[in-house]
Amino acid sequence: MNPRRLLYLIVALFISLSGSLTAEKDSAGEVDVSSYVLKANDKVSLTVFNEGALSSQTRILQTGEAMFPLIGPVKIAGLSINAAMETLRALYDADYLVNPKLTLTVDEYAVQQVLVLGAVRAAGQVAIPASGRLDLVAAIAAAGGLSDAADPNQILLERAAGGSSQFSFAGIEKGNQVMLAPGDRIMVKESRFLNQSVTFVGQVRAPGSIAFPLNGELDIVMAVARVGGFTDLANPRKTSINRKGRVIVVDVKEMSSKGGSLFKLEPEDIITVPERLF
Repeated sequence: MNPRRLLYLIVALFISLSGSLTAEKDSAGEVDVSSYVLKANDKVSLTVFNEGALSSQTRILQTGEAMFPLIGPVKIAGLSINAAMETLRALYDADYLVNPKLTLTVDEYAVQQVLVLGAVRAAGQVAIPASGRLDLVAAIAAAGGLSDAADPNQILLERAAGGSSQFSFAGIEKGNQVMLAPGDRIMVKESRFLNQSVTFVGQVRAPGSIAFPLNGELDIVMAVARVGGFTDLANPRKTSINRKGRVIVVDVKEMSSKGGSLFKLEPEDIITVPERLF
């Protein structure tokens, strides 16, 4: 066999094996080369065996095209790396080279992002990993997690492609993954109970306003405990709640002793505990 031909075959085999080893290494890391789909703004390198003048580095344009020597612009965004190599190989083989040997590698992956806003600890852009996989829970975690003011049942996902959906944090933690796409927008709403309160007057140990829990759960027995309980002069059987002008009288002593259903308070309720007559 011609020595030059033998050398050619050995080098070609080496390039093929190197590509396989690279793909195997990448598949164990963040990027699975075998399934990675090229995107606009990726920077790629083309290496053509025995044709150094054709080797080049280029960035994929927003149109999805990249410029290559001799063959000019070629649309490769949306293709896997292997599919893009086959496209380039066919174009070179058609007019310029005989059975060309080439490799295409990604030197720099495009940064794609989603936007996380609202009641999270670090609102802003969150980068999608080069693997292209980012779910809703991971995006919120990358934004620092829910803030203390968040309503965990009010997570709005607005899709870049159109449409929106609402989720609860408990649901997306335990349910199916909600995968995100570049340009998606996540809005975590604040609790509607933020900065809301109820007010106690009369025979409790610490009269005044107390903050309404952000989860919206506050009953009369729990609220009385938060103001230190009743005084010795209190008449808990005649506790009244003024709710926007409508007065409701409840027997807190009976509720406490018998348990069961408790009276639920609402923001801006005014609770009056009267003094017992004897």
